[in-house]
Amino acid sequence: MMKYCALLRPHANSRYQAETLKLARAELTALLEKGECRADVRCEKRAGCDWLSFEAEALTADQRTLAALGAHLYLLFQEAEDGAMVPLLGQKEAYLESDLPLVLKYKGKTNETFTSFMMNLALCASNYGAGEMLTVLDPMCGRGTTAFIALNRGWNALAFDQDAAAVEEAEKYFKKYLEYHRVKHTFIEKSMTANGKQAAKLRSFQFAKTPELFKAGDTRALTMGALPAANLGQIYKKPCCQLIVSDLPYGVQHAPGGGRKAPSLEDMLYEALPVWVDLLHTGGAMALSFNVNTLKPEMVRGMMAEVGLDVVDGAAYEGLEHWVEQAITRDVAVAVRRF
Repeated sequence: MMKYCALLRPHANSRYQAETLKLARAELTALLEKGECRADVRCEKRAGCDWLSFEAEALTADQRTLAALGAHLYLLFQEAEDGAMVPLLGQKEAYLESDLPLVLKYKGKTNETFTSFMMNLALCASNYGAGEMLTVLDPMCGRGTTAFIALNRGWNALAFDQDAAAVEEAEKYFKKYLEYHRVKHTFIEKSMTANGKQAAKLRSFQFAKTPELFKAGDTRALTMGALPAANLGQIYKKPCCQLIVSDLPYGVQHAPGGGRKAPSLEDMLYEALPVWVDLLHTGGAMALSFNVNTLKPEMVRGMMAEVGLDVVDGAAYEGLEHWVEQAITRDVAVAVRRF
C-alpha cells in the first residue's frame, strides 16, 4: 500500500475554504471510485495548509487521469517511507487556456472551482469516461462558465439561458477570446423553428486548439442560445448530451415578469426536469446545485426521482450542503438516467 497526499487550492475566503474542504474530500472520493480505487480519504493539516490523504495500491494511469480532474487539486504527492513528498501530478492541462472561464467577471458568477466540482460529480456518477468525447449541457447557463469549463476538458458544450443579454455577452466574449488567442474557428448563426414559429437563434462555434487539428477536422463545438429552460425540447427532439450541469438561480423567482407573477423556482424545475431528462443519453448524469433556502434538498431529489432519474447517494454525494454567503447555503443533487 502507498500513501498519497493531495495539496488543495486555497480560497481567499477562510470560511468558504473551511466549507469546501468537505467538497474536496467528496470529489476525490468520487474520482477514485470512478477509477475503481476505493480508499478512505482523510482531511489533514500540514504546515498550515489543508491536505487530503489516502492509502491505496499504486495508482494506474487511468486513475491518475481521473485524479488530475480534481477541481480543488493543486498537487498530488506520493509519500515515501522516510516521509519525503514526491510530486506525482497536478491538474489536467486545459484544452485551450486555463483562463478561459476566469476572464469574464460579473455579479452572481458561479465559482469556477465549484462548477468544475459539479461536473466531476456528474461524470463520476455517469456511465461515461473522462477520455470519451462528451457533450455537456447547461440549460441555465448565465454567461457560460459551465460551458467554458467543459470546453477546456476537450468536450463539446451546449449553453442556454432565457436571459438573451447574458447569452449574447458570453458569445461575444468567447468570440473575442478565440480571436485574441488566434484559435482557428468558424462561427455560424441560425434560427430554429418549432410549430412554425422561431424557437431560438443558435450561435455555434467550431474550433480546435491548433490549426493542424482544425484542418484535420478534429474540432470541438460550443452552441449557445436564448431559450427558457423548459423549452429546449422544441429544438432538440432526441438526446443530445451525456452530462447536464447547472447552478440553479438562488433567488425566489426566475422568469420575466411582464406584468404577471413569475413562476417560482419549484414551478420552473417541475416544468423543466422532464424536458432535461429527455435530452440525456442513457447512462448520462445530471448535477444541479441550488440554494436550500429557496429549494429544499428533499424536494429537488424527489422531483428528480419522479421523472425517472436514479438519484445517487453514497459518501461522495451526501453531506454536500455548504455555506456560500449570507442567505445562501448551497447543496448539490446528482442523478443518472438508467433507461
